[in-house]
Amino acid sequence: MMENQDNSSTLPVLLLVDDDDNILQALKRALHNTQATIIDFNSPLAALEYCQTNQPDVVISDQHMPDMNGCELLEKIRNRWPNSQRIILSAYQDFDLVSAAFSSGVVEKYICKPWVNKELKFVVDKALSRKVNVTVIPSDEDNIPLTGLINFHGMVAEDETMHELFDSIRHASSTNAPIFITGETGTGKELVAKACHLESYHKDQPFIAVNCANFSENLIESQLFGHTKGAFTGAISNQEGLFSAAKQGSLFLDEITTLSKPLQAKLLRVVQEREFSPLGTNEVLKFHAQIISASSNSISNAVREGDFREDLYYRLNVITMALPPLRERGGDLVHLASFFLKKYNKIEKKHFKKFSRNAIQIICAYDWPGNIRQLENVIHGMVILNSGEQITSEIIIKSLSTTVKNYMAVQPIPTQSAQLAQPAMGSNDSYQNTTNGYVKNNLAIQPLWQVEKDAIEAALLHCQGNIPKAAAMLEVSPSTIYRKKLGW
Repeated sequence: MMENQDNSSTLPVLLLVDDDDNILQALKRALHNTQATIIDFNSPLAALEYCQTNQPDVVISDQHMPDMNGCELLEKIRNRWPNSQRIILSAYQDFDLVSAAFSSGVVEKYICKPWVNKELKFVVDKALSRKVNVTVIPSDEDNIPLTGLINFHGMVAEDETMHELFDSIRHASSTNAPIFITGETGTGKELVAKACHLESYHKDQPFIAVNCANFSENLIESQLFGHTKGAFTGAISNQEGLFSAAKQGSLFLDEITTLSKPLQAKLLRVVQEREFSPLGTNEVLKFHAQIISASSNSISNAVREGDFREDLYYRLNVITMALPPLRERGGDLVHLASFFLKKYNKIEKKHFKKFSRNAIQIICAYDWPGNIRQLENVIHGMVILNSGEQITSEIIIKSLSTTVKNYMAVQPIPTQSAQLAQPAMGSNDSYQNTTNGYVKNNLAIQPLWQVEKDAIEAALLHCQGNIPKAAAMLEVSPSTIYRKKLGW
């Protein structure tokens, strides 16, 4: 047993239970800065003995353990301490056990192995703060009503926060002032930008969207401002830039905090003077479109750390619109799940009519770190890979397990990391030195989180900190690297 705070602390108690000491160490690393006293056991019996006289505020338990599985342990803890928050952690697909545990209230949250650090931290922080889960689970599993929902330019919502956002979009329709949209990855920032355009007086003009993180510095500059023939190597003809192509419509710049400082300076001039020059010419062209920008990272943090110009921030942030994450949208989660089920039923020509009640409970218990995009992709995959009239808890758990495993896909171990993984001399185990690291009895000895972290850091080092280039090498999106860095 190990603690990260003194026993006399008044901090809440976070109890970790897993028979694998490596998993316990990884959990403690991920939660090292959590405002709680962390106590861990590698035996469910020892954890239960501790709980006879000590009340944990939050319990995270592995499912597969000797002597007693996680659901059994959590049930006994609930019987002794009903106010404890209970989270199950498992890489296995124990459909019946987990579903029954959700139904009876034994398990309140489900986290898949391998977990995402940022997601794990959020779930634990929310449990420690004892926030109330306002997600409403319909009493009738056969009918998830969609009446009364607002479908605002493709955004389906019943939540009051979203309705207020829709009102803000309507109010902003009469202005050409810059709009800045904040929100986590997958919350629908481009949909908000399109809604702003469709509500505006220039809705008949072009709407052009570009993700700034998907281009190198030279390429994004050419994309935005255009270039003339011969402006640089490979410029074999004139090309119109997006500032020009937007005409009097809307130009949406997503992930704007990834722009370099020189490009930020040029963008500031465009916003202030409403004019720009294509690469390779001194010709000055007028810019008439409305600028809508967005970032999934904190722009205020970027300004504070000197990565984003403060004067540009104030120019772009005339009107601010904040998108809540899916986990904070209450009953919208159930409605959106039903909406996507009907949508992909029609597209894939399937016959699903409903979610089982246990399936709905699991959907509501999961925190959806990828937000609406993840929810839609998971449901689309379930519809494609399954048949029948009902989405069951078995289908949901299997899909979520696969999604998280794919999300945490392991990259090859860099050479310098392999050197760090060299085993101590004198070990009785059989090791083999390979180009991808050390192997013990045909199993990689690097923890998954360390393998991934090493791969990302090596790619960033090779690309001199250029995240889009590193993402291309690793065959992931730049936003994935941003999320991973936030979770370390």
